[in-house]
Amino acid sequence: MNKKITILLITSLLIILLSGCGSTNIEQSIPSESANQSEQSINNENTSLLIYSGAGLSKPVEDIGATFKEKTGIDVTFVFGGSAQLNSQILLTKKGDIYLPGDIGELKPLTEKELILDSKQVVYHIPVLVVAKGNPKGIHSLADLQKKDIKVALGDSEANPIGKLANKLLDKNGLLSEVEENIVVRTSTVNELVLYVSENQADVAIIWEENYHHAEKKLEIVDTPELKDFIKTVPVALLQLSEEKEAAQKFYDFITDTEATSIWEKWGYQPVKVD
Repeated sequence: MNKKITILLITSLLIILLSGCGSTNIEQSIPSESANQSEQSINNENTSLLIYSGAGLSKPVEDIGATFKEKTGIDVTFVFGGSAQLNSQILLTKKGDIYLPGDIGELKPLTEKELILDSKQVVYHIPVLVVAKGNPKGIHSLADLQKKDIKVALGDSEANPIGKLANKLLDKNGLLSEVEENIVVRTSTVNELVLYVSENQADVAIIWEENYHHAEKKLEIVDTPELKDFIKTVPVALLQLSEEKEAAQKFYDFITDTEATSIWEKWGYQPVKVD
C-alpha cells in the first residue's frame, strides 16, 4: 500500500514539473511589444541614409533631417552642392538614398540612367532680384543690370538652376550680351551669391526668395515682374541605388508630411499642394 502511494506521489510530482517547464517555454517564445519596439529602435540606430541636396536648401533640409532622426532613430548624412556637382557624384559613386536638387529639371541625367525609383514635387523655388540694403546703386529694374557701373553676380549656368534661370531670363529680355560685360562672378551655389551682395563685392544678384530671408538685414528685393515666369519646383527623388530602401521610403514620405511642411514654411518656402 505504501509502495503504491509513493509511486502516485512521484508521478504527480513529475506531472507538475513538466507542466511548469512547458508554460515557461511558451512565454519565452512570444516576444513582448516592448521587446519589439526595442529591437526596432536598435535596427533604426544602425541605419544611415545618404542624402544629396542643393546647397541653397541646406537650412530646412538639415532641420527636417534632425526632426526625422529624433522621430525614427535613423541617422542622416547630407551632401550639399550645386546640382551639376551632385549629379556627377551620384553617377560616379553609385551611392545614395535621397536627392533634392533645386529644380525638377536637374533630375534628367539620373532619370536617363534609370536611377530614380520615385519622385514628387516638394516646394516652389521663387527667384528674386536683390541688392544691398538701401539700394545704393539705384537699381530699379532688370534693365538696370546693363548700366556700366553695375557689378553683377550670377550663378554658374553650368552648375546650378539659379544660373541657368538667370541666363534664360536675360536672354528672353534681350539683355544677356550687355549684362555679361558687368558680371564679376559666376558662383557654383546660390549661398555664395548672397555673400557677394551682402559683403558689397557685387551690387546685384538673382537668388531664391528663401535665401533672401536668411540675409534680409543686409539685402532688399527689387520688384521684377519678368521673374514671375521663372518660378521653379524643388523635387525629392528616391534613388534606385539605395541600399536602405525601407528607411529611404520613410524619409521620402516624411519630407512632405505635415510636420516637415511646417519646417519648410518656417524657412520661407511655399510647399506644393497636391490635390
